Amino acid sequence: MSNDPALVLVITPLRGAHPVRIPLAKRITSIGSDPSADVRLPTAPPHWAVVHRGDTGIEVSLATSGHRQKLAPGQLLESEGISLALESTAGARDRERSIEELVSALAAVDSAERAVELLLTGLIGASGADLGALILVEADSYSVAAARDKDGAVLDRAAELLSDTIVKDVLGTGERLQLDDVAGHSRYAALPSVAALRLASALCLPMRLDGRTLGAVFLARHDRASVDERTLAELRILAAVAVPFLAQLRRAPQLGSDELLGESPAVQALRHLVKRVGPSDLSALLHGPSGSGKELVARAIHQASPRAGKPMIAINCASVAPTLLDAELFGYRKGAFTGAVTDRVGLIEAAHGSTLFLDEIGDMPMPMQAALLRVLEQREVKRLGDNLPRPVDFRLVCATHKDLEAEVAAGRFRADLLFRLREVTVEVPSLAERGDDIVLLAHAFLRQAERQLGLALHTLTDDAQAALRAHPWPGNVRELKSAMRRVAILADSKLIRAADLGLPGGAKPVADAPRSAAPPPVGGHAGSVKQLIDDAIAAGAPVQPLANLRDELVKRYVELAIERCGGDREEAAKQLEIGVRTLYRYIS
Repeated sequence: MSNDPALVLVITPLRGAHPVRIPLAKRITSIGSDPSADVRLPTAPPHWAVVHRGDTGIEVSLATSGHRQKLAPGQLLESEGISLALESTAGARDRERSIEELVSALAAVDSAERAVELLLTGLIGASGADLGALILVEADSYSVAAARDKDGAVLDRAAELLSDTIVKDVLGTGERLQLDDVAGHSRYAALPSVAALRLASALCLPMRLDGRTLGAVFLARHDRASVDERTLAELRILAAVAVPFLAQLRRAPQLGSDELLGESPAVQALRHLVKRVGPSDLSALLHGPSGSGKELVARAIHQASPRAGKPMIAINCASVAPTLLDAELFGYRKGAFTGAVTDRVGLIEAAHGSTLFLDEIGDMPMPMQAALLRVLEQREVKRLGDNLPRPVDFRLVCATHKDLEAEVAAGRFRADLLFRLREVTVEVPSLAERGDDIVLLAHAFLRQAERQLGLALHTLTDDAQAALRAHPWPGNVRELKSAMRRVAILADSKLIRAADLGLPGGAKPVADAPRSAAPPPVGGHAGSVKQLIDDAIAAGAPVQPLANLRDELVKRYVELAIERCGGDREEAAKQLEIGVRTLYRYIS
């Protein structure tokens, strides 16, 4: 027994009363109103219960009924209006360590969405809940910002299952709702979510800012359990930490399929150009390598235009056989050719009032190029087999990975069509040109895959992030998205390491310029710092933007400091005379 963790009895003498916390020091502890009881409760029967601490655990005997029950930490026993729970101080210490680790992780978080996911995981762990959700107020309703079970798996149909009185009561009153026995509650026992989620106990905490309720924390268990005051205080702290992130989610638009994600100078310039070009009716030609996200840029242009109320019409010219492309674009009349058994509207006509996106326009056959040019000049289209011209009003956006100037010179593309297409040319950068956007996109694709496939939450380790940055990504964003979906499914652990990514090779080392004498090798992060400086000052090396060089040098030196402090990041921050949060910003 001497090696057992310290245990505390948590006794609530009346429903809604303040619980009494008593260290369980004796092998036999009696509870009741009798003067001889070890724990005296004036509202209890003279001899209410006896708690036995033995070699096989804790057992409670109820004197009035003779009922005996094993009691484990976190479990709840109720009789005659009195509730008894058991708490382990070792469990409390574990929760404190988990909260410290969570705060450290939040210091390096890269988005409000990621912070909300981390906080929900921490809340579920701290409360011992089987499932949890973070609720976000939306006008007169609400949405589920994140919902997981205790293993980290996405909670399916959370928004539908949580649309009941519990959440609405908390959001409406701004008051905490704690249900130690949901089935015994007259208002909540018959709720659909109680049966669907198999709820036995639940806790819903409001999250408030400046007098307004921004959302709520919903935590539930499949067994009856009471949340003691210490745990409740910890949950309140975590809920308070979630408030600013929830406020960010309210202020920022939700990530959509048409958003250009990234903070690199190349993407910021791209967003600025889209914002300027979008409201016009100018034809846009998007040029960039395959897989770089040209269709995403086209959709962003469409969404920034007055035509955004209608869906964008898109077709990949390289994916349709040349003999079928004209029928797809122009449509046809019944009987125009064998198999044309009914009239069909073409994509150009379907794009009336909207945007037509022609991907890989460089692969369009020459006869089709002439027909498209006529449509652009006349603003009318004729279906195959029909002499009736039909007026069309659409905005044209095209994309290609080819050099169309070279295609014109080779006689494979019409110069007059090229002039008509490129009223605005938009260069879409490769993934390799986007710097730390690689890690940002990797996180986004990982979260997306987890939500879509119902997988547990994963974390990219430092070495995995370094491997992502080092990989050349010849397939660009498309390759990165596939890699994150693959690792979300195949990773053996919630921590994703470089080896889990399965990347073929890595970044090619920069060739050293000739030197008169080779310096002695320097290993680890010290070698990384020295290599950066040597590469920057080497003869013939290009001049880098000062900000880029400075940021990379600081990052590598911080990593060196952490290495020299034996991995202790707090000590490294102290030696560098910076805050721990600042240190995390440099290495994230």
